[in-house]
Amino acid sequence: MLRYLQAMICALVSSCAIGAAYLWSLVSGSAPDIITPFEMQRQMGVGINLGNRLDLWEKSAKEVKEAFFDSYKEKGFTNVRIPVCWHMHTEKVAPYAINQTFLDSVEQYVDWSLARGLVTVLNTHHEKWLDDPSNFTAGLPRLEAMWTQIAKRFASKSQFLLFEMFNEPFLMTADQLNTLHGSILPIIRKTNPTRIVLFMGLSHGSPFWIAQHPSTLEIPDDKQIMLEIHAYDPWKYAGPSPAQHTWGSDEDRTALTDWMDGIDAWAKEKQLPIYLGEFGLSKEQTQATGRDDWYRTHYSEMSNRSWAASVWSDGGGHFIFNYTDLSWQEDILRDLGRNVFAPSFVI
Repeated sequence: MLRYLQAMICALVSSCAIGAAYLWSLVSGSAPDIITPFEMQRQMGVGINLGNRLDLWEKSAKEVKEAFFDSYKEKGFTNVRIPVCWHMHTEKVAPYAINQTFLDSVEQYVDWSLARGLVTVLNTHHEKWLDDPSNFTAGLPRLEAMWTQIAKRFASKSQFLLFEMFNEPFLMTADQLNTLHGSILPIIRKTNPTRIVLFMGLSHGSPFWIAQHPSTLEIPDDKQIMLEIHAYDPWKYAGPSPAQHTWGSDEDRTALTDWMDGIDAWAKEKQLPIYLGEFGLSKEQTQATGRDDWYRTHYSEMSNRSWAASVWSDGGGHFIFNYTDLSWQEDILRDLGRNVFAPSFVI
């Protein structure tokens, strides 16, 4: 019977190394080894954001279909970042309870992702109410309560679920950001002692902020952490309303290599693997304006450094995947080395 079940697992998840390893451990009765952040970085590879579904500030959540995750898997993505704005679904007074129906929905989406062997990142996204120096001290207990509930609900999930403490801090001070990390990480560790947790710096997680303030961001004393950065660079080309409509000169390529070299060296010194959690272009950029060269070069540079990454896709201004008809911008998929099935896994 054991051999039969193991054979069935091999057949069902032959294209998924993560899923096969995890299910094998369930059948064999052996607990999987704890994956280190550097090994997780390798497992994550190139992924995609489930953007503008659950993360819209002061707007209702939009429909999330199980078919989305099938399509991500089929196109060869190996991680999915699920941005969630919890603010509208959380009470504003103690005990700051999260709406259980919403929490159930988020858990379903996480389960769909994990079931397909996709490393999954869950965060607190666009929590603007806290990113305010004048409201930080009063607001922090609410974020603490959110993470207490989130961490408890997802504590039993596989280690291929990662937590991202706070997306794109911008207005809060560096001291407040360090306080946030020092407060939230211990809360997560109470129920998730070995789960990998992501943290980032100011200026929306910009690598340039870290380069300018190399000693300001306090590194948590924890072995299971990763550095997350976001880069829409150069902003005048990669931002939502670009003023620049060409990319690909020697100067452009040198600038990209330089900032990647800089943050890579900093992270290696701190023994931190890097996850480029957001990068991408608005649909205003086309083949004629250097879009494909930009994506191909980013993919090449990230691969050379063994970074994990997740392209920003929101079905709208940053269009890669169409949530309505499940179609793709195929050129961008090829630029990112996708549009192929994941390699088969052999036990």
